[in-house]
Amino acid sequence: MQLNHAFVLTLIAGSLVACGGGGSSSPTDPVVAVNPPVTPVAPVAPPVVPVTPTATGENTGTVSARFVNGDNSRFVFTSIGLQSNGKASTLVQDASGALSTIGSIVLTGNPSVTREIGGDATFVQGRWFKGSFSNSSGATTLSGNNASAHYVAYNVLAALPATGTFTCDAGTFTAPSYTGGSSVSSTAYFGTVSGTASMSFDASGAKIALTIDASAGGSTGKVTASTTMASAASSSITGGYLSNGTGAQLMLGDGGAGRYLLIAAYKAQLANGANYQGVATFRCS
Repeated sequence: MQLNHAFVLTLIAGSLVACGGGGSSSPTDPVVAVNPPVTPVAPVAPPVVPVTPTATGENTGTVSARFVNGDNSRFVFTSIGLQSNGKASTLVQDASGALSTIGSIVLTGNPSVTREIGGDATFVQGRWFKGSFSNSSGATTLSGNNASAHYVAYNVLAALPATGTFTCDAGTFTAPSYTGGSSVSSTAYFGTVSGTASMSFDASGAKIALTIDASAGGSTGKVTASTTMASAASSSITGGYLSNGTGAQLMLGDGGAGRYLLIAAYKAQLANGANYQGVATFRCS
């Protein structure tokens, strides 16, 4: 807030009063009455108004570098009742690394909040938590409850290597969000997750093994996948990913500098019958 303070300086002009003497023909020195000297009026300092810092939002996470959106970039997007993949021809990324536009999917709202932002120049991911996103099917409001939307944007490999075995890191995850099944308390709307992955190449393509362990509300569930992907741009769907079961959709990405990415959108049904979903990215080198 900008405060404009106007100062009014009042100038007090002194007056001179002359009195003349009478009754004599000889001149009499005039008596001069002089007002007391005017004391300058010092400006009054404006009151100090405390400044309250502006809230920076509720985004969590960060990226080590902005995602470099190449000619061969794609995305995976999943929310309750919605799985979407496509070419990431349009991406809008803010200073925190969060995406607000992914192809034709747009997040708006005040506030619009993204959680678990992660990535680098080769991929970017996150979970839309508050706001409203629109796509060709209409608009969905995210009110900060379990109705989250998870995404990963990445660059597709130009070609698969002929051979090689690669070790994958511990993965970058969004928090798995509750999508239905057995009822849970509001404290179990979001869970925790960890995972492992391995990747190797031969004449048949990319051999992938994946394990994701999700837990929420004291219950646990596991997603496992073992598959071969025949081409660089192929996608593999395992288990009950397209239904309400347990499974994953797997994609390969270019990790740069001879590294590879394994991108997974997954669904996990926990032992208590509650269903959760999220995304994960593993760097393999």
